[in-house]
Amino acid sequence: MTTKLKITAIKPYPVWVGTRNQMLVKIETDQGIFGWGESGLSGREKAVAGAIEHYREFLIGRDPMQIGRIWQEIYRSQYFEG
Repeated sequence: MTTKLKITAIKPYPVWVGTRNQMLVKIETDQGIFGWGESGLSGREKAVAGAIEHYREFLIGRDPMQIGRIWQEIYRSQYFEG
């Protein structure tokens, strides 16, 4: 029997590299497994970090293997608000 992973922490790390900035995101789990996400940005790093922090509460406790489901829920929760 496998145990589901649970997200325990989400940490945004804005990185400024020349004219092309990056946003790194570390996701940690209750089993000590972690992963990194990366995105290129041309500005507004603090706003993106704020959005990541905004969704932290929604994501903590979720199964990180449910990528598609989580993406759909986040997308749809914002889509209908204008």
